[in-house]
Amino acid sequence: MISYACYNEPVKKKNVYLILLIFVSLIARPAYKAVDAATSNSETRFYDLPLCLPGYYPGDPGDCLPLGPSETITDLKNQGFPYPLAGLPANKPDPSLSDLPLRVAKVAGAETKIYSSLSEAIGDSGTVVGTVPDGANRYVAIIEQASSGDRTFVRVQSGGWVEATPTYSWPRWQGLEFFATPKSNFGWTIDFTASYNGPNFASGVTGKNYEKYQSFPVYNMVEADGYDWYQVSPTEWIPSWKARQVVVDTVTPPEVEGGRWINIDLHNQTLSVYEENELVFASIIATGAGELYSDPGTYRIYEMRELDLMQGSYTADKSDFYYYEAVPWALYYNHTQAIHGIYWPATLGIVQSHGCVNMFPGDANWLFHWAEVGDYVYVHDPSGLTPIPTPTPMGTPAQELFYPTATPPAP
Repeated sequence: MISYACYNEPVKKKNVYLILLIFVSLIARPAYKAVDAATSNSETRFYDLPLCLPGYYPGDPGDCLPLGPSETITDLKNQGFPYPLAGLPANKPDPSLSDLPLRVAKVAGAETKIYSSLSEAIGDSGTVVGTVPDGANRYVAIIEQASSGDRTFVRVQSGGWVEATPTYSWPRWQGLEFFATPKSNFGWTIDFTASYNGPNFASGVTGKNYEKYQSFPVYNMVEADGYDWYQVSPTEWIPSWKARQVVVDTVTPPEVEGGRWINIDLHNQTLSVYEENELVFASIIATGAGELYSDPGTYRIYEMRELDLMQGSYTADKSDFYYYEAVPWALYYNHTQAIHGIYWPATLGIVQSHGCVNMFPGDANWLFHWAEVGDYVYVHDPSGLTPIPTPTPMGTPAQELFYPTATPPAP
């Protein structure tokens, strides 16, 4: 007789294993299907959604993919660049503002006599009605001119005649008039300069050059190699060695009441104008140098002169004596310190005056016709290097005139 005890045991175990395997398969199958469905939906969503229009997407837009150009824009936005990148909301003022109210002529040589008639001036003898004092820089306002041989003579406002060289050209560069406050700082070059790949000279030049007095936006600024470096595009930097920045700040300055003021930045050598706390104008300037620095502080315009005579000397030997007739569009705000136009050669953006704020004629003209007596003038130095002057009583004093020889003709 055959015994089945040992033969059936493996069969039973095999059946149990088979049942368990089927059970496990049934349980696991829905999970596999769920994973497959989720993967399929994700892939379908990724491949079916279109690319978003180029723009800044701080979060998941949901109905499009913020890839490609949008990734670049988001990265630039995170670096401080606005989107879209656009030019400054500004225009150049009317070019005719640069025309001088009166023509001028430069007087050469030592003390120069002014004669009552042209013939006397040509002969260098006769009735002397005045003199132009000796000095390195001397200009007279002229009514007409005449020539004798290779010599040129001009008739000054008093009617007298003097030998001089008429000025036919003067700076006509102009700043910017704004129709909206820009969202970032900006600036100008003050000389021809290249841009650099990074905020240091070792980074090398980009190959792009900027002309003198060319404007540029400022998106970031760092200090390196002894200069401020302005980031003017995602791949370009310009050093303050040959450039100046306008810091846009619409917050009313200390001691200024209301939203209307003139801002003079001694460190950056720029002037900006605010009306109703919005930037309306900006330009490059040149302020006082050395001991004749322009005084920081908050002042108010107390006198406006469309034409002014400016002369003076600050050295014991009077070797620095200057004499300028018909200085245009002067705004006096701090004793003898004034904002005014210049017609003589100068490079703005560098301290150089005797305390006044120099502007090219077109900018001084614009400011003169915007300003009113009583307007605030906020003069400050963000670097803190310019001394704060000791306050003195304000008034309306005219500039003290120094005549080392004879007096000039009466106006």
